[in-house]
Amino acid sequence: MLTYTLREAADLCNTTVKALRNRADRGSLQTVLRDGERLVPHAELERAGLLPDAELKDLRRRVELLTDELATYRQLVVSTERQAEAEREAREQLEVALFERQAAATQAEATAAAAAARAEEKAAEAVGAAAQAEQKAADLVATGDELRALEADLRAAGPIKAWKLARTRRKAADAA
Repeated sequence: MLTYTLREAADLCNTTVKALRNRADRGSLQTVLRDGERLVPHAELERAGLLPDAELKDLRRRVELLTDELATYRQLVVSTERQAEAEREAREQLEVALFERQAAATQAEATAAAAAARAEEKAAEAVGAAAQAEQKAADLVATGDELRALEADLRAAGPIKAWKLARTRRKAADAA
């Protein structure tokens, strides 16, 4: 541990021995008594801010720490904004897919209803038309079930899961 006599500390700090002694007597400057002589540790002079440029060094160190912390927070903000944008886009894609499926289901229902009306009018074609209507109805039920499942998944999914779900559905649609 680097220590100074009161005279050496006063010279180093550009102050008087009396001023240092008064600080030590008040207790605002810690000293060590060795062989009957008061010694001041270097760290204590730094802590008390008595060394030239000690406050400036401390401020520079704090500025560096705050700058590093600010850079970290900025990176976090950018990362969070990117993630939020990706989640927004995924949600929009899911909503578009849902609306397209709902429109297709509505159109398919209208087509099935028209086919059923024609089937009643044409008794001779009733058997063939009924088979076609049943197939379309089955497709509608499957589409409706799929839409309900998709709606339930979308309601239950958080943004990230919704994005993953949209990606999985797109891949399945592309494969089909």
